[in-house]
Amino acid sequence: MSFTESYSGYDTVSIIVERPSLRRFLLTSGRRLLYGRRKTGKTFYARHVLGNYEYFIVRKGGTIYDPVNDEELDTSAFIRVCRHTDRVILDEFHRANPRLFDAVQAGVCGENLVFITSTLHYYRVFVEGPEAPLTGLFLSERVGLLSPLELLATRGWGLEGRELVEHLVYYQEPVLIGRGIRDIVLYGRELAHTLVGEVLDEEDYTYTRRFDAVLEAIAAGKTKLTEIASYLYSRGLLEKPATSLITKYVKAMVETGLLERIETLGKKRRSIYRHVSPLTETIYYLEARYGFGEAPLPWGYIEKALQTLIPRLVERFVERFLSEYYGLRPVRIESPEIDVALVEYRSLRVVAEVKWVNRLSTSDVKRIEAKLARFPEAEKILIVPDKTIVPETWLQVWDISDLVARAREKLSKEDNQDTLSTPRESTK
Repeated sequence: MSFTESYSGYDTVSIIVERPSLRRFLLTSGRRLLYGRRKTGKTFYARHVLGNYEYFIVRKGGTIYDPVNDEELDTSAFIRVCRHTDRVILDEFHRANPRLFDAVQAGVCGENLVFITSTLHYYRVFVEGPEAPLTGLFLSERVGLLSPLELLATRGWGLEGRELVEHLVYYQEPVLIGRGIRDIVLYGRELAHTLVGEVLDEEDYTYTRRFDAVLEAIAAGKTKLTEIASYLYSRGLLEKPATSLITKYVKAMVETGLLERIETLGKKRRSIYRHVSPLTETIYYLEARYGFGEAPLPWGYIEKALQTLIPRLVERFVERFLSEYYGLRPVRIESPEIDVALVEYRSLRVVAEVKWVNRLSTSDVKRIEAKLARFPEAEKILIVPDKTIVPETWLQVWDISDLVARAREKLSKEDNQDTLSTPRESTK
């Protein structure tokens, strides 16, 4: 496995990852609201789909910037524009003067109005609860990272096989599209820390060393609250290894989309925590395990570390793909440890093993069969880079070509169903 390339095999401007669900939402008539953490492509895709809308962004301090005319508007001036313009996109709306929300509530602005915010938790102040100024006025849609389904269905990457999937793992972060893995890692440290800082800042959290330490702990495999607390205590960041001292940090990062909480399936209902972004997981993993950033590390040293990490990221990528493909929720099974487990409510529906290797022996396959056979009620899948490496087995075997074909089939089928459906309408 080599990550020495600096991939630039296509014109990155010409490739746009289509997001069918988001496109359908944006093309719905009425007032629409997009929310989600920074750098998930909300603004780019809204402007791509709604090219005939006028775009404005609210700067910190409340002034509203018109990039086409290169001018700043105060709230009164923007309301006048809004009164006479039917199609408007307003980015980072949560920074605006409250008078604007009064105008929207009073019906001054037109119906074809799109609000965008780079917050996941803070935006609820505006749309939830009896005192929220925008309650009932907007349809809302959360925008996350690019999904494996969307990425695999996209044509024209100029990559094949393992190389394709290993790049798409990182391209879940739209800002990384077109970069080689070596460039992503070597130049991604500053981007990862800036991203974390910007996300927390937008949600009005103070970015402290404890946030970084929690992210390091989880990237290093400390996924339970007790393990995370012990990690911070060992580094002198807690007075004692008590979970009560870290709960607020973990909760904040789940609410802001930096971490995700996954339930374990078993007699005891517990949870584990994981990075959402493959970029932050990679950078914080290298920092926790190898002191990445404290001193320059030779690329060969980093590359060996990635040989351990990349299969784990691919496993997560496959889990997200299968979850979206089947419409099921991921859970964690720890005994025996299963790579992918998907449930419908509390019923186990799919179990899968992901083997990102060059060959599998007959004994390897027999061990996988025995492990998955312990779940007779579930569909059983073995996912590998290429089917030719798998000896004869009764398991379903999917390889990269199957993932691509299923992704395209799934999105094509959804598009066909959408042409028969009735568009949603805004409620007030």
